[in-house]
Amino acid sequence: MKNLQLLVLLFFCQIMLAQTNDYKITYKRFEGNLKRDAVLYVKENQPTVMHIIMASTVPTKVIKDTTYINENGATVWKGGSGSTDYSKFPDEYLKVDHVANKIEMIRDISKKFFLVTDEINYSWQITNETKQIQNFTCYKAITSFRGNTFEAWFTPEIPINAGPWKWYGLPGLIVEATDKDQSVVFKLEKVEKLIDDVPFPSKSLTKISLQQYFKKADEAMDAFWAEMESDRIISVTKTVLGRFGLERVYEWEENTTEK
Repeated sequence: MKNLQLLVLLFFCQIMLAQTNDYKITYKRFEGNLKRDAVLYVKENQPTVMHIIMASTVPTKVIKDTTYINENGATVWKGGSGSTDYSKFPDEYLKVDHVANKIEMIRDISKKFFLVTDEINYSWQITNETKQIQNFTCYKAITSFRGNTFEAWFTPEIPINAGPWKWYGLPGLIVEATDKDQSVVFKLEKVEKLIDDVPFPSKSLTKISLQQYFKKADEAMDAFWAEMESDRIISVTKTVLGRFGLERVYEWEENTTEK
């Protein structure tokens, strides 16, 4: 009888250990005057998935003569130029395979969605700087890729090779990260055991590369401006101003520049 009880105990311990590295990690994503939830799903030996929930968007501060309201669970910004209902914007999904250094993203062009593939490889420099974030001792690491420099704070106290957006590869969970201009900032809010299904609605989507995606997006934008100009609504002078956000220059653009 004692042997049977021991076997049952070992069985349940194995189940608990198997679930140890399955987490649902919620970050706050700050960009400009807005913040929204970015949920990272971590399942052991599987690619991680980040789900950015557009309906969760709220302002970080109230601007004079501007009213922010929430109706039926949707965040709405009302200002002098109209209103923005963020629940009508498509959520963002990003899947990262840490082993193969491959990334899949669900992106849209004129409301048509694609499964966009990407590959990226980079290395971190871990510094001696430390700080406390939510009672975790965190270490600073820096890296650069695609025309930008990034700073991340990770904690070995949560031994997960994962983080928000396309960041990973550190000996602990990334709890805070941004770029040199702090154009986008991710901050850890909470860590929970994963009991939900991992969302990644990519079924039946056409798969294209990131370069192909930008080519299609540029063509759609050119068609839009051509239509606007032909209707004599507006005259546009196109000027290359450079990109903002986390990725500034892509590999195929660097090659073109060199030629």
